[in-house]
Formats: sequence, C-alpha cells, structure tokens
Amino acid sequence: MRATEFLSEGALSPGELFKHKYLDWRPQNFLAKLEAGTPFVDKDGNEYYPEDGEYNRVLPLVQRTLDALAKKPDSPLPSITLNIKGVGPMAVSKFEKADLQTAKGKVTSDVNVQPIGIGIATDPVNKPGTKAKDKITLSMDQEVKRALDANKGIRAGQLYNIIAKNTVLDSAGELGQAVKDAAKQISQGMEPDISKYPENIQMKVAIDAGEYLGILAMVYNVASWYNNKQDAFLKFLGTPNFNNLMLIFPGEQNASLSDSYGVENAQTGQTIMISSKGGKGKTALGAAPSLSGLKRSLEKRGSKIKLGNALDFIQTIISISPTVGQGFGGMNWMQTYYPEFVPAIYSDILPFTTEDMEYIKENIRTNGRTKIPAKFNKLLKTYPGLATSKATVGGKLAYAVTRDLVNVVNESNVLEDFRSTILELLEENFVQIYSRIVRGKLTANVLWPGKIDGNVYLHTKIDPGNPGNAGLSFKLTD
Repeated sequence: MRATEFLSEGALSPGELFKHKYLDWRPQNFLAKLEAGTPFVDKDGNEYYPEDGEYNRVLPLVQRTLDALAKKPDSPLPSITLNIKGVGPMAVSKFEKADLQTAKGKVTSDVNVQPIGIGIATDPVNKPGTKAKDKITLSMDQEVKRALDANKGIRAGQLYNIIAKNTVLDSAGELGQAVKDAAKQISQGMEPDISKYPENIQMKVAIDAGEYLGILAMVYNVASWYNNKQDAFLKFLGTPNFNNLMLIFPGEQNASLSDSYGVENAQTGQTIMISSKGGKGKTALGAAPSLSGLKRSLEKRGSKIKLGNALDFIQTIISISPTVGQGFGGMNWMQTYYPEFVPAIYSDILPFTTEDMEYIKENIRTNGRTKIPAKFNKLLKTYPGLATSKATVGGKLAYAVTRDLVNVVNESNVLEDFRSTILELLEENFVQIYSRIVRGKLTANVLWPGKIDGNVYLHTKIDPGNPGNAGLSFKLTD
C-alpha cells in the first residue's frame, strides 16, 4: 500500500465542509488540498484530480461563506462543484470527506508509519531522486536474500515487541499511540478498537500501519480467514504456527503484486507474497496491482498461451511500452479476436496503426502542438467531461480508449476465463490481507489461496493529463 492521500467515509457535503465545530481548519485544509492538486475519492475508491486553477476559482466562494457564517451561523451553504480532469464538473458532495488533519493531528501529519518510516524495512536499493528508467528492480528472491544478508528479517513471533519498542512511533503523537494501542490489543488476542481516535488517525493506521498490523493479526489468530483457510495455509507452509515466519519489508515497492513486503518461512524456504489493502468500511479495496506484476507467473505458463485466451490478452497488454499505448493495443486485440464485442463507434477506426500511435504520443509529448487526425474525435464524445479537460487530445484519447477497453472486459463475457486466469497466475504463494476500519475497529481479513477465492476486475486509474503514469491493473475483491 502506498497512499499519500485518503478520504474518510462519509460524503463531503456542504454541511460537513462548513460544520461549525470544524470551521477553524476543515475549509482551510480543503482549499490546501485543492491548491496542491491532490485527488478526491468517491465511495468506491476512485480518484478524481481537480483541474488546474480550481483553487483560485473556489477560494472566493469559500471565503464568502466563512464570512457569512461568522456574521450569521445559520447562513445558507453553497453547493460547490469542482472541474475534474477527464470528467468535467462534479459536485463536492460526490466525494468522501477529506482526510484533513485536526489541529492535534497536524503535529504528526508528516510522520510515516509505514515499515520504511518506522525503520523495520530494508534500505532502499535506489537512491532518492533516481529516474524511473534507471531504477533497479529486485525480484522477490533477490529482495529476501538482500534483507536476510543485512539482518533485516523479522521473525513474526517478535513483531509485536519490535512495534511496542519502536521509538519512531513514540514520536508520532496520537498516530503512533494509536498504532501501538492497536498492536497491544492484537497481542492480547483482541480485534483492536481504535474508535477513540479521530477518523483521519484511524485511516492512517489501516492504510499505512496495516502493512504490519495485518500480519500481526495473523500471528495472534485475530485475523479472519475466508472459508476458514488458516489451518490449510499453515499446512501449506509446513509449520504449526506463524511464529517462525521470517518477515521481509522491502524499503521500496519493487513487487507489483505484493504491497512492498514478502514473507519467508525460515524452516522450509517457502517464500510467499502478501498484499495488504486498507481503508474504511467492509468493502474497502485499496490500490489495484499492475498487470505487469504477473509477468513471471505468465512466463511459467507459456505453453498455455493460446491466441485469443486471457493469457494471450494479459501478455499482449504487459508487452506494450510505453503504458500509454496499452488501451489502444488492447482494443486492437479485441478487434482481432472478438470484433463483435468492440463498440460500434470503432468500426471505421480500428486497428490503431503504428502511425496513429506516433501521432498520439507526439501530441502528448509536445503538449498538443502535434495535431491528431480528426477521425479520432468522436471517441471522446462518450465521456462528455473530457470537453472541459485541459489535457491534450492525445491524453484524452488514451483515457477514452482505455476506459472503453476496461468496460468491454468487465461488462461482457468476452473473456470468460479472465477471472480464473488472474487467480491462477497469483498462485498459492499469494496472500491478500484487507485491513479495514469497521465501526471503529481495525479488522483483518485474509484471502488465500488466490487461485480459488476472490473476484477479479480489469481496472484503470488513467489520468488524461498524465496518461502514461499508470498501466492497466486488476482488482481482487472478497
């Protein structure tokens, strides 16, 4: 999990934004969020980035409202609409309440309670500022060996003591206190109740500290296992309990599937990946893993790749570089094998040619100075919000085509074996932990094995303003 912003559950209505007891900080932090350009999130976890200039546009309205409330507390509240990149106007009430710090929380807002932040992770292999193209990516085996050689492995049976004695958490104020409080309750065999802490603190515990608290809940038998699979999992590992598991928390997110940590059974050498997703509510899903993370498992199944099957589709997508072309390549693939599922609007456009892609990439690279053939304009009409977006035409096209591809896969039976294929690629060495805040309690639910349990959807977080920033991914849900 790598969340820098999270919006807590509950609509960001005018009444919440301008609630009297929060007037001294919530509107100001709402504006600060707009000025910084960080995303807002809806109830399904989708992120929405405000257009540039929204801060300057909304600031006067917020200020007038605050002035009116100062004179007359029951003054009418305005409905605020934001212009969202690639979408268009959206009412603020469509978003969840922002993770805005209380005055007390501001003191600890910069403390990182993820494994790297509290010092239990390995040192990053790449120096700060390393360009993406120059970054070294380690395999799970390489990362585990590197951690063990540096004596950075942590026996699961010792994890609580390490958390309890952690000095970084001691300096993290209320947030650190909440993490230690949750860990202590887990060590006592209880599902931790952290309802006495503010919502933003609860969220940070689930999202950031959930990377190790979820495992701690497994160790102390507090976690709930879907279909009661704990005994089967222990048998799979060849161990009577979790105490001897050697935990590895990499210093940077090298693995595309696991949320930056691996687990090794020191007795058998069995290595597994654990992905931790956090949030608030029983269905919080967290971030979606990239399809590219399945490459190694895909290579093992080369003989099963048949033209037109899900393995072929996934291989096609992850082989496309740069990632801005994945939606176009995926739609070409659909046209080749399943033309009946391709939206009719593409009938006189497909396939996207190499020349087409050069126009689109150059348009994005030159910030719109390179023109794109007019034949593509109709593809943008499916998403009216794009009309007001300041993104390049190339970025808008990438957004529209990628979204269309995702809709085709998820809303039809074009790839009947997509779910089973993803789950098979995850193998038995993959464990999913959901750390969620439910009625003030930090719950931990474990999904294993991936090849049997779980629902799967193709997913995209593409932003028309930065279309190459995120490749196609998938969501595994319980």
